[in-house]
Amino acid sequence: MADPISRHRPSSGVRPRGPLVLVVEDEDDVRELYAAELAAAGFMVLEAPDGSTAIEKALQFGPHAVVLDLTLPGIDGFKVARRLRSDDRTHEVAIVALTGLTPSGGTVGEGFEAVAIAAGCDTFFAKPVAPGMLVGEIVRLIARRAREALERRPAAR
Repeated sequence: MADPISRHRPSSGVRPRGPLVLVVEDEDDVRELYAAELAAAGFMVLEAPDGSTAIEKALQFGPHAVVLDLTLPGIDGFKVARRLRSDDRTHEVAIVALTGLTPSGGTVGEGFEAVAIAAGCDTFFAKPVAPGMLVGEIVRLIARRAREALERRPAAR
């Protein structure tokens, strides 16, 4: 069986051992670009081309973060975010929302950030987003989640 973790590996050929990120994007070239950049930064990467595959992989593999396009075929990114937040297995995953949508007469992403945050996304970027910015935001969100988890742990006696 093929390895479900992305084919994107650092050039050394060593399998990354960092946090797992699920990249959900219906445009193959964009998804592969983000996956490659995340792998080069040391993350393990899974990919999904649509919302139903994203939910399936998130529930099966429990990623630390999800890069989520909001405009997906079938189940859109807003519904994916709500579903992940409503499941005990994924309710704490960091979700980074992306969109290239432009409202009539507006700018890219305008009006979508508040809806994305309300759906359960942690942060939002209008496309195109520089891969380095995306990597930095994922690192920040995973670190924040780790701190929050430590703060919730009962103090040792």
